[in-house]
Parts: sequence; C-alpha cells; structure tokens
Amino acid sequence: MALALSLVIPAFNEASRLPPTLDRASAALLRLVDQAEIIVVDDGSTDGTAQAATGARTHGVPLRLVRLERNCGKGAAVARGVAAARHRFTAFTDADNPYDLEILAAMLASLASGRADVAIGARDLAGSEVNRGYGALRWVSGKAFSLLTYAAIGMPFRDSQCGLKAFPTGLARELFALTTVEGFGFDFELLTAALERGLRVERFPVRLTHDDDSRIRLVSDSLRMSRELWRVRRNLKRGAYRPCALATEAKPCPLCGAEDFTPRAAQSGFRMVECLRCGLWYLNPMPTRESLERIYDQSYFASAAETERGYADYAGMADDFRATFRARLELVGRHVGNGRLLDVGAGFGYLADAAAAAFHERWVVEPSPSAAERISSDHRVVLGSLESAELPQGYFDVVSMQDCLEHLPDPLAALAKIRSVLRPGGALLAVTPNVRSWLARVQREQWVSLKFPEHVVLYSEETLRRALGATGFAVERVVPAGQYARLDFLAARAAPGFPRLSAVLRRGVGRLGGARRRLYVPSGSIAVVAAAP
Repeated sequence: MALALSLVIPAFNEASRLPPTLDRASAALLRLVDQAEIIVVDDGSTDGTAQAATGARTHGVPLRLVRLERNCGKGAAVARGVAAARHRFTAFTDADNPYDLEILAAMLASLASGRADVAIGARDLAGSEVNRGYGALRWVSGKAFSLLTYAAIGMPFRDSQCGLKAFPTGLARELFALTTVEGFGFDFELLTAALERGLRVERFPVRLTHDDDSRIRLVSDSLRMSRELWRVRRNLKRGAYRPCALATEAKPCPLCGAEDFTPRAAQSGFRMVECLRCGLWYLNPMPTRESLERIYDQSYFASAAETERGYADYAGMADDFRATFRARLELVGRHVGNGRLLDVGAGFGYLADAAAAAFHERWVVEPSPSAAERISSDHRVVLGSLESAELPQGYFDVVSMQDCLEHLPDPLAALAKIRSVLRPGGALLAVTPNVRSWLARVQREQWVSLKFPEHVVLYSEETLRRALGATGFAVERVVPAGQYARLDFLAARAAPGFPRLSAVLRRGVGRLGGARRRLYVPSGSIAVVAAAP
C-alpha cells in the first residue's frame, strides 16, 4: 500500500524561518513517501507568517494553510492541523525544522506494519545526534521536567517533548479529541492519553541541530508547563483519557458553527470546550443522538453515582420538585392564556403536577419509557425525543424546559421546534445551568453541572440569549434560578469529584435530620422567560 503522509507544522510569527523549513521538508517528503501534503497552521501570527507559507517553495508538494483567529498555543495549532489532514498518516514537526525528517521512513514503516500505534522521536536514545546549542540551565531544566512528569503522571519516557511524532490519522484525531492542554505541554498529555488507552508507543532516535532562535521562554514556559502537568494529573484521576463508551463525532459549535475552541474540562472520556467565537460550552467530540438516547434508562432515576449521572432517588424528591416548579411557574403567570402547557424532558411529570391549578391541558414529552410510566394519567404523554415528537403547531401557551436544554446537542433545532408549537404571544420557560454562575466559579472543574455525557451543551446568559434570538424569541426576563432541596441532597453536592467525602457528608447530615429539612437555595442555574412574537 502506498505511503501517504500529512505533515503538520504549527507556526506563530515564523515568517523568517518558515520558507527554508518548507523548502527542506517538502524535498524530504518527495523522497520518503508516495503522497504528501504539508499543513501549516498559522497560530494567530502578526508578522506575515501566512504570506510566507503560501509563497514558499514546496517542490510540488501540496501546501494548505489553516489560520487561527488568535494565538491559541502550539497544542491547539497542531490539533487543528491534525483535524485537517487528508492522508492515512499524520506527523508534526516544528517550524524551525530542527529534526532530520529521514527518520520518518522508519517511523511510518512501524506504523504501517502495525508494530506501533504511535511513533515518537526521542532525543535521549543512544542513536540520536543532538547538537546542544543551548545553555546548561536549559539542559538541566529539561532533565528536571522529565523527572517531574514521571513523578506526577507516571510518564515512562524521559523525552516526551521531542517535536517529531507520527500517527495513523484516525488515531491522532481520537487522541487530540481528548486533550485539554493547548500550550507546549500538549505532548505529554497526548502520550498520557495513548498510554492510558493501552496503545503501543515506539521511540526513534533523531538527528537534531538546535536553533538558537527558540521560541521557548525558559522561566515562564516552564511554569506554564508545570500547571499543565498538574491539569493532566487531575484529568487522569477523573478518567478523562479512558476509552469513551459512547459513539462520538467531531462537531463545530452548535450555536455559531465556528471550529475554534479552547478546552474547559474533561472527565470519563469526554471533553467540554468553549467556542472562541460565541462562548458556548459543548462536548467535542459530541456523542451521537443514538448513543445519548441510551443514557436515560431506569437506572438514571435511581443512580448509584448521582454526582456523575442522574439522580440517587428521583421519586423520593417528588415534593421538592413540585415545590420548586410551582415557584418557577409564577414567572409565566401572565402567559397562561388558554391554559395549554407543554413540558419537555418531563421526568416523572412533576412540573405538570405543579401546573394543574393554572393549566387545564398539560402535555409532556419524555424520552425514557420507564419514566413515562410514572407520569400521572391526568397528563398527555408523548414518548420520545423532542425531535421526533408529533406536536400541534401554534398550540401551547407555555412550553417548559426544566434542566433540559443542556441535554440537547442541537439547541437551535430544539428551540426552533419549541417556537413552532407556541401560539403567538406564548412563552418558553427554560432553566439551565449557568457557566458564569457563582457555583461554577467556586467549584471550577469540579462544578456539579459538569456531568458528562448527559450534559452536552452549557450556557451563559449571553449564549442563551443568542440562541433564543437566533430562533425568533424575544427574551422578557432572565433571573437566577433556585430550588427546594433537602440538606442531605445539598451535602452530596458540596464536594463534587470526591465521592467518599460526599457520602460522609450526606450520612452525617442524614443523622441530623437532613432528609426532613428542606431549604430554598440558589442552584447556579438561570431561568429565562422568552416570548414567541
């Protein structure tokens, strides 16, 4: 089989060094592989890097330019290049071309034969030729960092940072889809993900002549990489690099369609990112609709791990939910009209129960068959997803979505459908977690609403307003949302990410009567009322 390679070169303000690099790299590729392309990723440069790349000599090797709107970091740039690769194998190297690319022949042969899953350059191997044009301090700091990576994350390789690595392209995309580090530390995160998944990593000696015009800033970049190392360590503990149990697919931002993002959190094999254009948070890769539908089985409402998935005792919280929903329904009191209500993602129908006094006709949409069986016969049940539900057009006075929007991978399609079933002047009442809330800021990566994969999209007030505006709604009111909850429920969420501590707190509060004491507390969510003109 013919060898075909995409070579990714990240570049930030590399107008002077890039042309000779592209000249030498393209000449080498003609000798090494049957088909090749070079992908230069301009990482928000301000010095004419893009023009230098497109005007460089490449000996007929196709060159494509990918431009990032702002400087995101080497890891982010390489990830974008990998996403754009078209050939069977992908490798990346640095813009100053410090490595003799002839070693790619051996690396690709190992990948093609199946002997290795990942091939990496290693400057510490006996066969490597390294001309150290840098000082003793940098050499010592590199050795110290190797020891640190071993101590912090168990990295078995003394040289994880060599900038020449190669992968089968499909595998490279899978690994980069797990990364949360955008700076120079992306290398050790990438290898951590590979090792956590049981992949075979083979090391190869490299021939290197160091360029004294390095972009590395010894002190500041070392401090940043130490912070990135700590992030990878936390991710490891949360299972962020484990194989994902659900089918996923790479998606652009579901609100604005942009592809540039920055990672925000990772756990259980999933990664949530923030769109750099509009600020929406979403899972990327995104679980497919079919895989998401399987989440909401009977165990979802009686979960043994409620901080990770579902509810510990949804039925036992019935009175709390009904009290909460009665308070929230007061926000749409002036929209009652003919008394027709639709509740989407109804669970056991508790909001419809709470709405009985004001709405004589109550419909509910619920995807879980086991939950739908628990809904009162006083309500009209539509079993299935919002997307597939057959609903009358222009019919409802109020549509409710209580902690529902965050579960829907295509918010614009969902809101457009809601808009179509509302009568003119009707209103949507939606409550959803707020990424800018006090709770999100305090708990940070341990925020209780970072429950993957059930929460696939998370909003701020700004992104929620944008989504509503894009689908024809007029926002009337946005307020912080609260809820009635027992003290034992609150105690279980006081220490997210620490299940043993949460269990201890819950038992302790339970002994003090916490299961009987109910409070109305801010929940870190926002409630919005939006009218259909």
